[in-house]
Amino acid sequence: MFRIAICEDEKIVLDFESSLVKKWAEEHKCPLTVDEYISAEQFLFESEDKNPYDVLIFDIQMKGINGMELAKKLRHRGCDSIIIFITGVPDYAIEGYEVGAIRYILKPVKPEILNSILDSAYQTKIKKAEEYFVLGQGTDRERILLNSIIYTEARGHYVFLKTCEFEREWKSSFSEVAKALENTNSGLQSAKRFFCLRRGLLVNLEHIKRITRTECLLDNEEVLPVARGVYKDLNEAFINYYSMAEK
Repeated sequence: MFRIAICEDEKIVLDFESSLVKKWAEEHKCPLTVDEYISAEQFLFESEDKNPYDVLIFDIQMKGINGMELAKKLRHRGCDSIIIFITGVPDYAIEGYEVGAIRYILKPVKPEILNSILDSAYQTKIKKAEEYFVLGQGTDRERILLNSIIYTEARGHYVFLKTCEFEREWKSSFSEVAKALENTNSGLQSAKRFFCLRRGLLVNLEHIKRITRTECLLDNEEVLPVARGVYKDLNEAFINYYSMAEK
């Protein structure tokens, strides 16, 4: 789901920008959620408990808290959404660099310009999705770098995740977590990063040091069991992963 928020204090302009975003999503067959806010104050009040947005489209010259001030508040809170500013005057470039805005669009918004920026933003989201695993618990979301994940294991009704820096355990379906991880590419063409050692145990091939027919030694010195009949497939996956890495 591609999540976009638009904050604009002129209702006619807000509706127009929202219609452009929705038309872009329809043309690209992109699953979209777009939320509209008539002021920065409304955004701050109503968006706090929502899932993070991928893209924020802010009018700079709003009454009360303006778009630039809103962006600075969000960056201070750790928000890493892509920010696009809409403005009637091109005088905010230096301030924009401070909040990492990717583009300024001058009013009136031209569809072709907005579409081009949304194309780029959506590709950025896809790339991030390939590089991160998003752990969701309630309304909380945590992005975890795929290459930092060592292994994940089913523990009753819970899932345990071991990374290079920390551990996490949360109530979830292991099959859903495994599916999300197994469907991620390593970024090395077609090589797969994760391998199922046995039912309920998925390992990151990047963190394996040595493989035997019954176990594999990880780079953190832990040893994981290898199920009967799995050794051949594991060995092939391991060789394929590193042969692709060398190309």
